[in-house]
Amino acid sequence: MIDSTLITILTGTGVSGVFCLLFIFSLIYPKSVVTDKDKVIAELKQAIQAERDRADTAVAAASVTKEILTAMQFGQPQRRGPDLP
Repeated sequence: MIDSTLITILTGTGVSGVFCLLFIFSLIYPKSVVTDKDKVIAELKQAIQAERDRADTAVAAASVTKEILTAMQFGQPQRRGPDLP
């Protein structure tokens, strides 16, 4: 905890004292902290996008596998392109 006398002294010193109090109570942050946080957020967004891409690929592969197994089961010819039924 911060002593009430320290708070009184810092607020009495003016803008710099108020700035110090805001910094002590973590209401303002150094620019380097914000920059590092932004970098981490960007990395996490890239990781999420990569996961989504992998999931989309897995869904497409599962769909094709299902079509192949269905064609094999019923003896139907396989589709060979997007324009063929």
